[in-house]
Amino acid sequence: MCLVPRSWTPDAQTFAGAMAGYGVSDDSFVVAYATANHWWATRLWWMLRVFGHERVAVLDGGFQKWQAEGRPVETGAAAPRKRGSYTPREPNRAMVATRADVLAAIGAGDICNINALHPKQHAGTGGVTYGRRGHIAGSVNVPAAANVNADNTFKSIEELRALYAQALQKPKVITYCGGGIAATSVALALDMLGHRSVKVYDASLTEWAADPELPMQT
Repeated sequence: MCLVPRSWTPDAQTFAGAMAGYGVSDDSFVVAYATANHWWATRLWWMLRVFGHERVAVLDGGFQKWQAEGRPVETGAAAPRKRGSYTPREPNRAMVATRADVLAAIGAGDICNINALHPKQHAGTGGVTYGRRGHIAGSVNVPAAANVNADNTFKSIEELRALYAQALQKPKVITYCGGGIAATSVALALDMLGHRSVKVYDASLTEWAADPELPMQT
């Protein structure tokens, strides 16, 4: 069975329209944060970078740390923002891995495939599955949750460097998860470590595990 390749990344016009609707312009500095798992913020960081918007950062610690420090918050509906002026740009495909890219990377000596899911999901012993248990053949497990401390801040550069020691030995990295969300946390961590050749397999196991012809391991 051969499935049509999938991607959650929208086209340039759709993304630009969404950003403009939220008041984002070409020169805006965007700060992304999440109220739950930090990888929802890193997903926005990654998507903005894919579409050529470099003025973006992730709030370290997210809403949890902000609130714990007693910083100002609001409740209720957000105030409307003036529409921004955002230029559509074609996505940078060097940041997005396809199924073919991942398949070609299996066994390649210069690429490290990283699974950002929980260790039980990687092993195939528990947690959410996406059609088949386990992980993409040959991939290593660095769970996105391991990137942050108890207060939701990212670990120190020294701790991250130890966590990604195997990946840093390879000139290229492809990271994946269930649907391209948690994988962006790995992309940000590697960016913090200076690794400049990292792709996110956007469709991740949602696509891969659904095709029995694609190799998986437990």
